Formats: sequence, C-alpha cells, structure tokens
Amino acid sequence: MKSVYVPWLHMHQPMVWHNGRLISNLQKMLESNDSKESWEAKLMARAYKNPAKYVLELSEKGFKPKIMLDFSGILLESLNDMKNILEKTYVDGEKIGDIIKLYKNVMDKYPDAIEFAGTAYSHCYFPATPEDDWDMQIKEWKNVFKKLFGQKNLQRIKGFWLPEMGVPGGKKLETLIQILKENGYEWIILPVEALKGEKQLGFEQRVTITSQPHIIQSNGEKIPVIFKVKYDFIDQQAGCDAGGVYDKAVLASKIFSYTSKKPALVVPASDGENGNVMMNEFFRSTFVPFFTSKTDENVESMCVTEFLQKYYAKNGKIDVSSIVEISDEGSSWIGGHQNWLVGDKRLEMKAKVDQLSKEFHDLKQKSDIAKKSLLLAETSCYVYWGIDYWFDQGEEMIKYAKTNFKKQ
Repeated sequence: MKSVYVPWLHMHQPMVWHNGRLISNLQKMLESNDSKESWEAKLMARAYKNPAKYVLELSEKGFKPKIMLDFSGILLESLNDMKNILEKTYVDGEKIGDIIKLYKNVMDKYPDAIEFAGTAYSHCYFPATPEDDWDMQIKEWKNVFKKLFGQKNLQRIKGFWLPEMGVPGGKKLETLIQILKENGYEWIILPVEALKGEKQLGFEQRVTITSQPHIIQSNGEKIPVIFKVKYDFIDQQAGCDAGGVYDKAVLASKIFSYTSKKPALVVPASDGENGNVMMNEFFRSTFVPFFTSKTDENVESMCVTEFLQKYYAKNGKIDVSSIVEISDEGSSWIGGHQNWLVGDKRLEMKAKVDQLSKEFHDLKQKSDIAKKSLLLAETSCYVYWGIDYWFDQGEEMIKYAKTNFKKQ
C-alpha cells in the first residue's frame, strides 16, 4: 500500500478602485492607516511568497518538496507591479521582496518542485460568466504567466483550477471542457461535491473516489479530473499537522487498496492566504516537517501531472478508465452557486455584466485595455461577499470598462 500526498494552495486578490486609482486590494490594505488591516496585508504578502521560499530552503538542504499552486492572473500582475513596495515590506524582520523573481528563480532551478495550474485571468466564476468570454479569461491568464515566467514554464502547465471551483452544469460543461482542451489543458481539479449523488456516498466511497483520477464527460467532450479530498478527511485550511496528514494518507491507501493496487492520491486544496493557519502555521507545522521527516515507503509526494504520467499514462498520454458524472446543475467549493447567483443584487450585477460583454463583442475594434477591463468586471469577489462595498466595486469596474469601450 502506498499513497501520494499533494498539497495545493489557491491564491487570489481582486483589483479595487481606491482614491481614484485602480490597484490591488493587497496594495490598498498595505497602505491603510488601519494598523490591523496593514498588518494582515503583510501576512498575506508573506503567504504569497511562502511556497517559493520554503521549496527553495528545503531543496537547498537536499529534501524534495512538492506543491501545487494556482494564482489568479490579476494577482500575478499585481505582485509584479508592487515589487518596489514589497522590497520595503517586512514581516518580523523578513523582507518580502520581489515575489515574482523568487518564483522564477525557484522554478528554473527546481522545475519538479512546484507545479502551477492554469486558471482564469480575473478569477471569474464560470457558471456566472458569459460563455463568450471564457476563452479570453483563460488565454489572458496564459499571457500573463508567459510574460512573467517565460514560455518554458508555461509549457509545463497541464492542469486547470476553476475559480471558486465553480463547475457549470449541462451544456455549459461541454463548452468549458472543449475550450480548456483547445487551450492545451490535459486535466482539471474539481470539488467532490460536484459529483452526481455525492451526498449519498459513504465515507469510504468518497475516499475511494478522491484517491484516483477519473474522466468526466458532457455529450461529446471529456477530460480527466482529480478531486480534492473533502474537509472531513483533511481540512487543510483549519489545520492538520504533518503527522495527521501522514496518518490520513496511510488511511487513504488502506481504503483504496480494496479497489486498486495503484497508490492513493491525496490532494487537500485551500486558499493559501486566508486565515491564521494558512498565513502563519501551514508551512511550519505541515509542509516543512512532512518533507523533512514524514516521507517513506508508505507515503510520498509528487505534483499531479507527475503522478498522472507515472501511474495513469499510456504512450505519454493520460489513460484513465473510470468515468464519473457531474451533477446536472453544476457545483462549487461550497456545493452550490448561491454566493454568486442567488439574491436580487447578485442577479442584477450578472445582468449588467452580461450586457457589458455584449457591448464589448459588438465593438468593431477591441483594444487590449477594453478587453482587460471587461474581464476585470467579471471578478467573482464583487458579488461573492454580498455587501455594498464589493457590489460598489463591481459597479465601478463596469463604468471603467464602458469608458474604455468609448475610446475605441
């Protein structure tokens, strides 16, 4: 029996209008006169740096750390734009510095340690975003990543993270799979809640499903999928130390051994900068001790594409036989679409963004700034929180986009 543990962190910060400037929410928080807000921003900035920092430190000591990451395109751009600010930002005596440069150095030096997954440029919620814009969101993220890290690192990216793990249902799922494959993606990660009939699954059934890759299909389109483990197995964001991760990985391999002789895949995934555990404890209590003392003949680690190529490939291509069905209505990390598509104000914002998209596609000439301002207006955060501040930010983004449309 063996299992493969794959830690995964998701990172994102929206853009905001603040004092007449379009800046990252991270920058707005750093510059705040509220000492609590500015301190939290420093911890967030350190959280964005931590994966590269700890991978480098462990690799230099001869260990073999592995981690999956996805950063929204606007966060990557913002970290690059803020490098001069971050050079002057310190947390407990540690300079944050140029985060993008650090990642590039680490990926160039230890290319097997960090695997990025692609995602949407502005962290749009696909089930609430006009389908005409899906390809632009996906391509613009790739443009940003290539600009910052180069074509060689972009070519390594094979997996895709749906923002908020938002899975569209029905015919829309077929469209999304087709677009992802056209953009070169070979697999996606989904929440197990997206499975049809998930609520009726027993504990061991659910573990068996999350321990292996599957195929999802919608009409004529299909793509390999892995599922992140559910919170009742490993709640990464709430905290699980290295010993606990090891024990759960061994349990997964025991359960999966009744079904397959292959290693069990264990992928906890969570926000990387949300809450005390992820900002302050995860790397010290889980990541470092796991890779320095918990890998053995029973539990190892590798990134997802490496795992798929080693255990589920034929002639260099992913070869998976298990087929699973996604629920007709789709899903998300919270199991439904309520935080994006339920409530009068959210639906009002969706209608305005839908209209904005139509206006963009009617333009005879479409500048890059017009396109990017449309994509910014589709950021999920403006409706997710359900509060006036973020709704107002969404309204400002729509106004900004309309202004850019008129400049054509």
